[in-house]
Amino acid sequence: MDHSQHMGHANADGIEKMHDFGESAQCRTHMLFTWDSKDLCIVFDWWHVRSSIGFFVSLLAVLVLSLGYEYIRAINAAVHSDAEILPGPSGSKKDDRPTYLSRPRSRIFGAAIYALQVLYSFFLMLVFMTYNGWIMLAVVGGAFAGHLLWSSRLPRSSRGMMCH
Repeated sequence: MDHSQHMGHANADGIEKMHDFGESAQCRTHMLFTWDSKDLCIVFDWWHVRSSIGFFVSLLAVLVLSLGYEYIRAINAAVHSDAEILPGPSGSKKDDRPTYLSRPRSRIFGAAIYALQVLYSFFLMLVFMTYNGWIMLAVVGGAFAGHLLWSSRLPRSSRGMMCH
C-alpha cells in the first residue's frame, strides 16, 4: 500500500514534505548566514514570512522593535541616573538627600524597567540569530535610529551594545 501521498511522510533523504492539503510550506531555519527570505520564521512559528509583503512588514517590525529597545535603555538610564552605589543601606547621597531609587516603589519600578530591558535584549538576540542578513540589518538600523533619537539621555558609560 502506497502512503506517499499523505502529509508528513519523509522522502528518501528523510525530509518531510508538505503535500496538497492547503497547507503552506514549513519554516526554514538556517544555521549559516543567508539573504534568503523564503519560508523564514522569526523567533516564533506564527511569525512565518510567506510573501514579499510579509517580509517587508517583518523588516519594519524588527526595525521598530530594535528602536524600542533603545527607548527602553534611555528610560532605564533616566530612572537610574540619580542612583549611586553607596556604602551602607541608607539609600541617600553624600549630602543626605534621598535619591529616587531610595524609595521602595521606585526601586521596584527601576528593577522592572531593568528586567524589561534584559528580556527585550535577549529577544532581539534571538531575532538576530535568524542568520538572515536583511533581519540583521533591520536590527542594526533600529539601533542606529534609536541611538540618534535617545543617546543624549544615556550616560557615556552605558552607550555600548550589550545583551543586558
